[in-house]
Amino acid sequence: MNRLIQIINEEISAIKKDKDEEIFDYHSITEDAWSDPKHSAQDFQKIHFDFENDDSTDEKKTFYVKKNLRKDQPIKYEINAELFEAGGDWEIPVLYFRLEFTHDYGIVRFGKGRKVEYVWDLEKEKAGGLSSGYVIIPPNEAGNKLQKGDKDNWFAYTDSDTPKEKQKELRITDADKKKAWQWLQDLLEKIIDERHEMLDDDKGSKISEPKDTAE
Repeated sequence: MNRLIQIINEEISAIKKDKDEEIFDYHSITEDAWSDPKHSAQDFQKIHFDFENDDSTDEKKTFYVKKNLRKDQPIKYEINAELFEAGGDWEIPVLYFRLEFTHDYGIVRFGKGRKVEYVWDLEKEKAGGLSSGYVIIPPNEAGNKLQKGDKDNWFAYTDSDTPKEKQKELRITDADKKKAWQWLQDLLEKIIDERHEMLDDDKGSKISEPKDTAE
């Protein structure tokens, strides 16, 4: 027994860490948290692709919109966004956004009796369950390259049914990413204009220059 303890002690080493250094790996926890919102967005928008490969493009922005509840009562909407690219090994990648509405002032609507236009209008559990996090997928005309399926469904192109010369044309480009970001900005301006509840007239939302947080 003493020899066993000696062997164990010889094979274990301890390195003291700085008090501000994070020693736990929370990546799997955060990725698990986004799993349901990702699939909720796919079901809601009827856009289907695999998440075998699911990587950030490292493009991140914070959008701000200033509005007034009254002329003398300014507020500021704030939405964080990160652009991701996902797909199976056999699929042409698809772009999607992870969003966090940190200050939404009621533009995120969910619950019974509400008009459902976007995934964040669903009841919280059906939208994925995160308190202020949602996923939205740009459509075919906004950076993604999807093929039409039966009914209203859209799918990622696959290598097996796409000629090699066309596969190159379908790859995501910087121009596609730029188009997706513009689509998102236009969408946020639209929903804030339509849903902002105010006592004094204040139309014509314009998002301020997004803060780029990519390193």
